[in-house]
Amino acid sequence: MEKKMQLLVIVPPMTLSTEFIEKLSNAFTVFTMDNEEDAYRFLIQRTANISAVLLDLDLARQSNFSFVDKISMDKLFTSIPVIALSPRLPNQEDIDCLKHGFSELLTPPNEWELLEKRINNAIRAKDSLTFNEIVRMLQQLPSNIFWKDTEGRYVFMTHYWRHIKQDDPHWTLRGKTDMDIRKDKHNAKIAMEADKKILTTGQGTDYVIEENYDGVQEFLQLIKRPTYDEKGNINGIIALINDVTKQHLLELELEKRSRTDGLTGLLNKSATEELIRMMLLNYYKDNKENSACALMMIDIDKFKTINDTLGHAKGDIVLSAIGDIIKNTFKGMDVAGRTGGDEFMVFLRDIEKPDNALHLAESIEKKTNQLILHKDICAYVSVSVGIAMFPEHGKTFDDLYHAADKALYYVKNHGRAGWKLYTPEMETE
Repeated sequence: MEKKMQLLVIVPPMTLSTEFIEKLSNAFTVFTMDNEEDAYRFLIQRTANISAVLLDLDLARQSNFSFVDKISMDKLFTSIPVIALSPRLPNQEDIDCLKHGFSELLTPPNEWELLEKRINNAIRAKDSLTFNEIVRMLQQLPSNIFWKDTEGRYVFMTHYWRHIKQDDPHWTLRGKTDMDIRKDKHNAKIAMEADKKILTTGQGTDYVIEENYDGVQEFLQLIKRPTYDEKGNINGIIALINDVTKQHLLELELEKRSRTDGLTGLLNKSATEELIRMMLLNYYKDNKENSACALMMIDIDKFKTINDTLGHAKGDIVLSAIGDIIKNTFKGMDVAGRTGGDEFMVFLRDIEKPDNALHLAESIEKKTNQLILHKDICAYVSVSVGIAMFPEHGKTFDDLYHAADKALYYVKNHGRAGWKLYTPEMETE
């Protein structure tokens, strides 16, 4: 059942006909008072529920419009219009009452539909003034607040963000959609899809988008909720935009640090293995014929001797230098990480044949040999590399790890400073 708006009617006894009050009660919930003092006390108690006050014009004159002045001055009653009632056709003096703060002048009896419409219009007009005042207040907040209608068109926005602002001072986003105003069509599409879901389900949503405008990276948090009319129907979407760039970048940095080896900049052990396992799972599921990948394990030869002879500081320089060699050798889709003190692991995607992996291993070994540890003793660095192929040597991470590890220690046991592809014969050696 639709809830009626509430009216407070202030009239002396017998001023208005019973018929008028009855007709008024068909469209509104009506409370009647016969004097301004009692009416004001009643209004104080029920401010949030009263939509309009209808006040007898002659009664208002007797108090020199003090009731109207009091209502107009008090912010509690900003959204409540005061409508003058006169039982006679208005003269110029009656019309001048509007200067004292009345929102409308009604002269019942009259066409009832016209009177009801004029009361509703007065209520809406007062609401719209309050709406504009609220918008001006919201503009003092750092957050951006906007409202859209059920067509996804903007009704208002408290701030114009840089990525939608236009050079024309008269430009407005009112009546425009995200696709109309945003250069980033990807995020515009995300916004419109989110809005459509809210309007369909009535469920709000929160999400973060990345904006790159004029070379500036921003992360914006959007909090969206549906709004409802007096009948309980969704009539739009209210949303809050917060600039969470600093917070988001900090979170990304902390996440990166939790997954990154601080010395080399490569992935750490847990992140490396997690990513390789995930890629193997997806790769095995969608694996195409004649395509392969490889797991490569790299170990620095005699690294303990380096630390013991030249010190840990020099050892860290070696680790960092080899990390740079690995980062510069492999493409972006490959996975590279430091998995132990002097151990590294690389997962090569989509290699045509095992020789490709062997050539990359050779390249790493040669670049490593060019590293001079200490100018006085001219000590060089070398690495040993073991390689296992997917799916030939295994289809899971554990199987490939076992095979690559066997190949690595085969190189270690045969002079170091080299590379080797796994073969089954290594199991018995």
